[in-house]
Amino acid sequence: MWSLIPNVAVDAFSIAIVGFAITVSLSEMFAKKHGYSVDANQEMYAIGFCNILPSFFHCFSTSAALTKTLVKESTGCQSQVSGLVSGLVLLLVLLLIAPLFHSLQKCVLAVIIVVNLRGALQKFADIPRMWRANRIDAAVWLVTMATSALVNTELGLLVGVLASALCVLGRTQRAQVLELGRTPSTEHYEALAAYRGLQTHPGVLVFRYAAPIYYANQSLFKRSLYRRAGLDPLQEKAQRLKFQKKKKAAADLAGAPNVSLKDDEGGAAVTLMTPPRSFHSLVIDCSAVLFVDTAGVTALKEVRKDYAAVGVKVVLAQCNPSVLDDLQRGGFFPDQSTHAAAAGTLVFFSIADAVHHVQRCSVANGDYESKC
Repeated sequence: MWSLIPNVAVDAFSIAIVGFAITVSLSEMFAKKHGYSVDANQEMYAIGFCNILPSFFHCFSTSAALTKTLVKESTGCQSQVSGLVSGLVLLLVLLLIAPLFHSLQKCVLAVIIVVNLRGALQKFADIPRMWRANRIDAAVWLVTMATSALVNTELGLLVGVLASALCVLGRTQRAQVLELGRTPSTEHYEALAAYRGLQTHPGVLVFRYAAPIYYANQSLFKRSLYRRAGLDPLQEKAQRLKFQKKKKAAADLAGAPNVSLKDDEGGAAVTLMTPPRSFHSLVIDCSAVLFVDTAGVTALKEVRKDYAAVGVKVVLAQCNPSVLDDLQRGGFFPDQSTHAAAAGTLVFFSIADAVHHVQRCSVANGDYESKC
């Protein structure tokens, strides 16, 4: 009756998710134990057809039974014939032997189930090993198990999925920009903090960001990059504007372009000079960036624009094809009509190519646009 569907749709959806999760979990557990592989998509199709087609003939829905599966596996069942034998035995019990078990206490049945679940209960002994291997995964497992055992399975699965998603989000938030150096004998670049004996290029900084750049971490990416480079272009621009204003005020008051002013607050001498930069180009290794969204493309454009305002060239290296497509669609390249030419000066196949390019383009006064 179609009129009943609105009343059972929500419960049916929860039952379908729980049934699929139990089936795939059991199949993967026994596949690992007995040395064969399981395709989760094939399992999903099988469960779907087993429930959709028989529904037109008033059949019961099918799913994996945790306790019965563990009991059969512990007794050595190998094929589907065990289901036929189990059905015949159950029919015999219901028709003939049921009166003999009428006074049997539930604790006895519970002991039978617990004994056959001893393989699953032994998983608790792996908690210390899981905790030492990865505390985040162990915490997700404990939270999911506790919620499923104390509340219900549906809420436990939901909590597990949300906890896993939050952990993945947290890991992208913890990613930091790493400065890279070149090995002496090859063109291979690795993190300076992880290896010794790496070489750096004068005037060129190479960085790697080991996470996707998207709306949740784009501001963290910029802050981490500015902090690691030791030059915040926004603060540099503000200092330059302040310097120009003071220089103009000094010229208006004293009639000379180079003078020293007295600070109004402390009376200290203010030198009208900005500190010299230690680099003129910045290379960002995007090999570990899996994807960028619109906010990520905007962040990269802002980094390039802000550093260009202070005379620092920013280029990308080792971008995968999907990231290049996202950059093109997001308008990262200045002129979309000359995409190939723009990409040739902003994106490079390797870090070595990018470093050689910016070294050729660098000039004494830091105005890279005069040559590139």
